[in-house]
Amino acid sequence: SQAAEKVTLTALVVSSAKVPYDELAAMFEKSHPGVTIEAQYLGGGQIATALDGDTPADIVLIGYGPLQKVKSKAVPATTIYDTKDIIITPKNNPAKIKKFEDLANPGVKISMGTPTSAVGTISSQIIQNGGKKYGFDFVQKVLANKSYESEKGSDVVDAVNSGKADAALVFVSDGDPKKFNIIQVPDEFNVLSHYQATVAKNAKNPKLGAEFVAFLVSKQGQAIFRQDHYLPPTEPTPAPK
Repeated sequence: SQAAEKVTLTALVVSSAKVPYDELAAMFEKSHPGVTIEAQYLGGGQIATALDGDTPADIVLIGYGPLQKVKSKAVPATTIYDTKDIIITPKNNPAKIKKFEDLANPGVKISMGTPTSAVGTISSQIIQNGGKKYGFDFVQKVLANKSYESEKGSDVVDAVNSGKADAALVFVSDGDPKKFNIIQVPDEFNVLSHYQATVAKNAKNPKLGAEFVAFLVSKQGQAIFRQDHYLPPTEPTPAPK
């Protein structure tokens, strides 16, 4: 029989989805001999910029918000998973953070996403929501405690590992209880965010890209996301007109 044709798929993937994505890409490659997926793990804003610059991505996994800014560059997207925020601290919890409002305590070093990143946008909304209960002074104190920020969610997490920060606002999927102390953000302040997969309109391998997107929402694909603590997908609520 003829050898399978070698095809390389280009993927732009949010860094916060790296763990399940790596596993799913390996499974897809195994079931599609000759197919290789080359992924770049980036922040949501960086992916949106790449799409806006006509990067011919066969697979895109990105937050709903950043995608809305460049949705004309891609085919209609499919929601893959949801997520919300938690607070992580080192196991020894040097800043003695026990609850959400402790982020405003003097001297606490906080790691957050940049304002243009998906995790940063959500974190900012959560802090503003907290301000509605605790006052604008709470918002100012938390933001004054920001000691590190990055476009990539994985960097925000690593800042706690490296000691650059006492705490970080990150996605629930980043909260490995073996590595970190986990503090819940109250539902009254938290924000549910949606992550979607799509294919760029100028993709070089759109058929295979769409097949991979379908794999992500399959029973097998969703089981991988659940085991890594990503929430079941729901459809984003359209913004009011």
